[in-house]
Amino acid sequence: MRLIVTEKNNSAKKIAEILGASQGGPTSDKSFKVPYYMWTDENGDDQMTIGLKGHVLGPAFPEGYSNWQKTDLHDLIDAELIKEPTDKNVVKAIKKVAKEADELVIATDFDREGELIGLEALEEMLDANPELGSREGTADGSLVIKRARYSALTKEEIERAFDNLDTLSYPLANAGAARQDIDLLWGATLTRAVSIASRRFGSNFLSVGRVQSPTLGLIVEREMERRAHVAKPFWELFAKFEHPDGTFETHHSVDKFWDRAEADAAFAGTKAPGVVKAVTARKNTRKPPTPYNTTAFSTDASSRLGITPASAMRIAEDLYMDGFISYPRTDNTVYPASLPVRELVSSLVKVKEFSAASGLLDGELKATRGKKETTDHPPIYPTQAIHPGALDGSKKRVYELVVRRFLATFSPPMITESTRADIEAGSETYFVRGSVIVDPGYAGIYTYARSADEEIPALREGQELALDGEPWIVDKETQPPSRISQAKLIEMMEERGLGTKATRADIIQKLFDRGYVFGNPPVPSETGIALYEAFKNFVPAMATPEMTAQLEAEMDRIAAGEMTKGAVVGESRDLLHKTWTEIDGSREDLAKVIWKGMDEDRVLGPCKVCEAAGRKKDDGSPHMLRIIRAKKSGKRFVGCSGWTLDDPASCDQTFPLPQRGDVFKLEDRCSICNETPRLKVVPFRGRSWNLCLNDDCESMQEMKKRRAEREAAKAAKAAMDKKPAVKGDEDAPAKPKKAKVKASKADTATRGRKRAKAAAKG
Repeated sequence: MRLIVTEKNNSAKKIAEILGASQGGPTSDKSFKVPYYMWTDENGDDQMTIGLKGHVLGPAFPEGYSNWQKTDLHDLIDAELIKEPTDKNVVKAIKKVAKEADELVIATDFDREGELIGLEALEEMLDANPELGSREGTADGSLVIKRARYSALTKEEIERAFDNLDTLSYPLANAGAARQDIDLLWGATLTRAVSIASRRFGSNFLSVGRVQSPTLGLIVEREMERRAHVAKPFWELFAKFEHPDGTFETHHSVDKFWDRAEADAAFAGTKAPGVVKAVTARKNTRKPPTPYNTTAFSTDASSRLGITPASAMRIAEDLYMDGFISYPRTDNTVYPASLPVRELVSSLVKVKEFSAASGLLDGELKATRGKKETTDHPPIYPTQAIHPGALDGSKKRVYELVVRRFLATFSPPMITESTRADIEAGSETYFVRGSVIVDPGYAGIYTYARSADEEIPALREGQELALDGEPWIVDKETQPPSRISQAKLIEMMEERGLGTKATRADIIQKLFDRGYVFGNPPVPSETGIALYEAFKNFVPAMATPEMTAQLEAEMDRIAAGEMTKGAVVGESRDLLHKTWTEIDGSREDLAKVIWKGMDEDRVLGPCKVCEAAGRKKDDGSPHMLRIIRAKKSGKRFVGCSGWTLDDPASCDQTFPLPQRGDVFKLEDRCSICNETPRLKVVPFRGRSWNLCLNDDCESMQEMKKRRAEREAAKAAKAAMDKKPAVKGDEDAPAKPKKAKVKASKADTATRGRKRAKAAAKG
């Protein structure tokens, strides 16, 4: 029997359906709850596919290293890592089916992670059946394991892959294994180091990573630039002129007046009539975009569709598994010659939404080319034409984005014409600029690139124009640099060698999950800023990209066969010893920086009760609401900094908080009710949710309403599902059951003020 092992069940099922279609399709069964699919090929040979659940094994520390406070971190760094099953049922299942196999094909995703997952599965299966694959051995009897490499789950691509089976790439797998080991060593050591230094134990630990920290640094550095920005005032001067086609607005030829007196002089020097002194027109040609690689795709999904990079990659993975797009993790920006582009374009333009590109079939289909050309996977492209209505929500939008980008790469340039007119009015000159699309070219299908026309009236040199009223001056000031969008952050990480195409989106998401950043574009929390500043001051290698980029480059050399996994992991351990020594030597100073940031994150916003009563601190600053943890009970709540035990008249305003999960400030004042701060609650498991401290806020009432509707629907369904015990005894009363009552998030968040006040006094 030939056994085919894939990375996930979806791909195992898809491959079985494709390869077994000619013989009536596969049958399915399960082993240890893991599905597998079987069929007999045209030669009468038995075939089986079985899907894994991602990694089969994961690196772990051996026993004896679990106690954070008693383990010497230098010993942790030097620990000999072991491999542990990630899912015991999967391991049992592949071992069982391997015993019946005499041929093996690894058909996991074709990248470092996929190669490593294939190797992990192979090791477990050889343990169960050492002779597996030996019938296909080489002349010297060495073992040969076959490898299917494909970039899309389509009939043509799968049949091509299985007609051209390759061998497993051990260097590529070792590069993935090196990354796993290095990430575990750095993550575990630095997380423990920083958490121990700042005395954050248990569920309150501070997570640190070798790629995560310099990525956080990019966001924090931009925030520091914004905070350091000193606004400088300037003035702009505008005037309106009359025209037979309607009045139009112009801007003074001086972009910014840095002196108000100069702006006033220009205002006074503006006299009617205006005379058109010059009209210039210029055509601009914008080249069509290059094919999508992972970075360009996730950047576009974020900037064009408003979908975060992490979400976009998850959606793309689903579309790939469903056979709608090619493999979404690729650096390539050049289509291979083997891609059936005319067939694809022909099928796509038959869909109404994409029919604007039907003219492409009238000539040669020549695609644009990007700077990166690799041989592993092609750029991301649609593998089949489907009506977007067959998909829902974000999947539909992402599929449409991929299709439009693909068609745009074969389209002509977009041609625009920009016109500028200079108008002299007294001693001053004004200008007006317009732009119109002459030929939409690729923007006809790639509609995201098209902007609205900005037309201006038809003007000719020497034409006189009356002023429409007086000119006017607008007061402005310089703005700080904008925050870095997630799309831009992905690009910056690629430029600096931080992470890989497969990990960058997840790294950014981890910064959100751990409360180091919030909002969109990402804004660093005070804890996030403090963590980066502590590294920058005391462990600079962790704050900058150079060290982690060097490790990334060395892992590339493992994949190329130029370095060994042992050498790279060993070098990484040496760097880690040095890093821990630096942290240990500055432990107290580093902790103080982090504590200060964490303390600032506990401040939520001004107390409205104190504002209404006119109460302020001695220095005149407002009393603030902050997160407090009661000394005796250990429970947390929100209280006012104006409360003191010795003063009964002091502010006793309190609000309850959920006792589990992390809590982060979203807004000083809720944008919905404008009464109290608004927070984000991130539970240990499940989805995060937003909490307004004001029980009467519309958002909280809506949350409770939805909860009540869900409970009512469950109750109605339960009533419908009840059946009489004896036929014809429909009127018999149902036996009552004890109901388990679970408080909703809204109910938990709005418990009585008395409990919070009691905790405060405790």
